[in-house]
Amino acid sequence: MKGLAPIRPTLVAAAAVLCTGLMIATPWFVPEGNLRLMIEIFAVFAFAQGWNFLAGYVGIMSFGQQLFIGLGAYSLFLASNWTGLNPFLILPLSFVFSAAFAAAITPFVFRLRDAYLAISIWVIAEVVRLFISQRDALGSVSGLPLVATREMARSVVATSTFYYAGALAIVSVFGLYYVSVSRLGLALAAVRDNEGTASAIGINVWWTRFFGFVLGSGFTGLAGAVYYMSVFHVEPGGAFDPNWMVVMLFIVIIGGVGTIEGPIIGTAVYFLFRAWFAGTGNLYLMLLGAAAVLVMLISPSGIWGIVKSRLGIDLLGARRASGLDAPTKKARTAS
Repeated sequence: MKGLAPIRPTLVAAAAVLCTGLMIATPWFVPEGNLRLMIEIFAVFAFAQGWNFLAGYVGIMSFGQQLFIGLGAYSLFLASNWTGLNPFLILPLSFVFSAAFAAAITPFVFRLRDAYLAISIWVIAEVVRLFISQRDALGSVSGLPLVATREMARSVVATSTFYYAGALAIVSVFGLYYVSVSRLGLALAAVRDNEGTASAIGINVWWTRFFGFVLGSGFTGLAGAVYYMSVFHVEPGGAFDPNWMVVMLFIVIIGGVGTIEGPIIGTAVYFLFRAWFAGTGNLYLMLLGAAAVLVMLISPSGIWGIVKSRLGIDLLGARRASGLDAPTKKARTAS
């Protein structure tokens, strides 16, 4: 948008350091029960930001990202239970496994486009859910406990999980910002906007989309592992639940697709709605849908789009400052 200047990278770095410091200090002042709520908020925000990255930055519409939530959780639980290793030490394996699975299905799903691609990932998620549900070695329908945490103090588990969830939230904001202003981010934006033009200027469209899909899916898997580690149990009906996609869609649509700030607002709105109306049953789901439709009618760019246009701010916009900005400012001053 004309007239909006993104915040300087040095200020973004300072904000990241400040947020990291606050996250490290939080467990010393916040009760354990509130820490668990914060873990859930951070994990759900990471889910939404992972989908926002795919839809808004990579240009891939997926309705099956619950696939990677489940894969990330199950890979961690199985690896820890089978080896007896501390799950906090092997947590990065969830990212690796989810990213590897995404890479494995990419040659098949990338043959499809638009709605067909989106639905194909949802179908794969259902196939994986049914496969796990029928395997006793994988816990079947009753799921798996996280055995290693039984010997740990609950406060230690809560604090450690909080740090991982907080790190996910920080990466979801500041990591996405630095990716968006990098060469990779600019290549992803070019492919998202016009594949033909991107190819004409030398960008490998397939490999750029491939890398974006693998990165976003691996991050979602890591967030899924953190979320289910906080509840000590995972089962296929919950981990691969399509309602995860409903939550992600609501958060991103409400806040604003393709923005870093939008899912922050969307996550806050979602948890407020849940706190106020969760006991109303189907009315709660109807209110979520009505709120999303209302925002789309008023502002297709979401709540953050309204804030940005009204206040003229663009805190974490991906636009790089150009060399023309300074001369333009001088010219205005001279005039």
